[in-house]
Amino acid sequence: MKTTFTVLLLAAAMIFQLAAAEPAKKAPASKDAAPKTKAAAKKKKPAKKLTLAEEIKIATTPVQFKRHIKRHEAKKAYALKDKDKIKILMLGDSITHQWEYPKAAEVYKKYMAPYNVLNLGCNGDRTYHTLWLIEKSGILDLIKPQLVTIMIGTNNRGNYKATAAGIKAIVEKVSKRYPDAKILLYAIFPRGADNKNARRIENEKVNREIVKFCDNKKIIWVDIRKNFLTPEGILERSVMPDLLHPRGTKGYTIWGESLRPYFEKYGK
Repeated sequence: MKTTFTVLLLAAAMIFQLAAAEPAKKAPASKDAAPKTKAAAKKKKPAKKLTLAEEIKIATTPVQFKRHIKRHEAKKAYALKDKDKIKILMLGDSITHQWEYPKAAEVYKKYMAPYNVLNLGCNGDRTYHTLWLIEKSGILDLIKPQLVTIMIGTNNRGNYKATAAGIKAIVEKVSKRYPDAKILLYAIFPRGADNKNARRIENEKVNREIVKFCDNKKIIWVDIRKNFLTPEGILERSVMPDLLHPRGTKGYTIWGESLRPYFEKYGK
């Protein structure tokens, strides 16, 4: 009996050792788990580096920005209704667009409301979106403004020379379309906290190029960059809360004061 019991103990011990030595089987994959694909396993290839000529072609080729279709339709309807009254046209990106935002209502009432202004600035626009607006939207065919303001370029991604080429194309097309109108070309506003900000540095390069397009007779250079900054070149959030848009009373008052004399002269 003792012998039989001992044999059973030894057998049980051997089975336990064999089970412990066997590698654990992997649990079956969950049906919800995403299958690994060859594409996912591959590392992302770096973006193709474009030549300057390619970047210039992009910056100067009209492209429609789909998420602004409704805005363009509304503006076209407004232009059609008041085409003989509109004296001022504003072109640009979100910095121009946001004159219409509630936070700018106080300064809008003071600087914009007394005049018939068509604001075609659009959030996110780059030079090629503005070119589409000029050439393809049909809105500019409806009006004959006496004054056109342009402030564009901070959203472009590419060589500063390409951005400048896009702005030059905008200025030339507006000038050709409205030969009797004055054009205010604004220096791209400062962005970022200080002079070390990479995007501000890039915009400064663009500004050094686009000032050359102005004769200060028909095409007038307006540079109010310093008005937004401290003497040390700091952009404070009281002026631009996100260090990009002059939202609120203080930032838009600075811009409005620079527009006032031109609006008074050409907007009536």
